[in-house]
Amino acid sequence: MRIFLARHGETEWNAEHRLQGQSDIGLTPRGAEHARALAALLADVPLHAVYASTLRRSLDTARPVAQAHGLEAEARAELREIAYGILEGYAPEEGDATMQVLWEARRRDPLHFRAPGGETYAELRDRVAAFVAHLRLRHAGDTVLVVGHRAANRALLSLLLDQPMEVTLKFKHKHDLVLEIRPGMDPVTIQHRHAPAAEPRS
Repeated sequence: MRIFLARHGETEWNAEHRLQGQSDIGLTPRGAEHARALAALLADVPLHAVYASTLRRSLDTARPVAQAHGLEAEARAELREIAYGILEGYAPEEGDATMQVLWEARRRDPLHFRAPGGETYAELRDRVAAFVAHLRLRHAGDTVLVVGHRAANRALLSLLLDQPMEVTLKFKHKHDLVLEIRPGMDPVTIQHRHAPAAEPRS
């Protein structure tokens, strides 16, 4: 199996450095450019399937690729971003005292942090594990694209590369970076970049 792992294109909340979590924020024009550039990058890759989360920033990034290959982008709830609860939509520059306390707690211990109404990385990894099991069952030997989110992609990497979350938590998935992953006993990861003229702001 060969997996191309992408992050959705830029949104307004990305540009404003707001936590999005499971809030359903659409792409900016630059984000739409990221989606088109992703389709161009993968134009000659023989994809068997395209997956995205149910959030529109992920689906709208995946659809141009899927259409170019005569496929449908399949939405999977397991791929939704980590839930940040009451912190969603918050930017640290705004100075709300309660939010600042939560923000600092998240910064100190992101692996175990849970905002009110949110989830931890362990819960996210358990959720994503169901999708990884689906990939292994349905797509052995196939080439697939997965368009996810920054935190959800960390959980995917942890599972696909058999690495602890403490390691993959350090991975900062930019909008223009695509990882080509070949899982197995000796997994291989190759980095690809698209749209160098549209360097993301977040």
